[in-house]
Amino acid sequence: MAETKQENKMGVMPVNRLLITMALPMIVSMLVQAMYNVVDSIFVSRICEDALTAVSLAFPVQNLMIAISSGTGVGVNTLMSREYAHGREERADAAAGTGVVLALASWAVFALVSVLIMRPYVAMSAASPLAVEYGVTYG
Repeated sequence: MAETKQENKMGVMPVNRLLITMALPMIVSMLVQAMYNVVDSIFVSRICEDALTAVSLAFPVQNLMIAISSGTGVGVNTLMSREYAHGREERADAAAGTGVVLALASWAVFALVSVLIMRPYVAMSAASPLAVEYGVTYG
């Protein structure tokens, strides 16, 4: 039985449909993340002012983690797509493996940085000891 090679959708799909199928999931993902932070702030503000301070201080750290992990994921995905497009499946698989290692390394670095730096970072910006404790716990 003859194997038919599937065409690259980036080269054959109409631009409007391509934008909808590729960009829309990313837009929805970013919208959900932004709404998560807004809703989180609304509910946490009902607890106390110190809790809202903690969430507000953890927000930039969360955004940094998201930016690094998303950027790494997009880079690995781009490399894999390029290698698959050139028919180099073994190199694409190697890129995927490297992506997993980078994800684990990023997690380890952020965990270590959070343990070592989160308390001084929050204490620099929050006057209340309770806000510092909430910030360290949330972060």
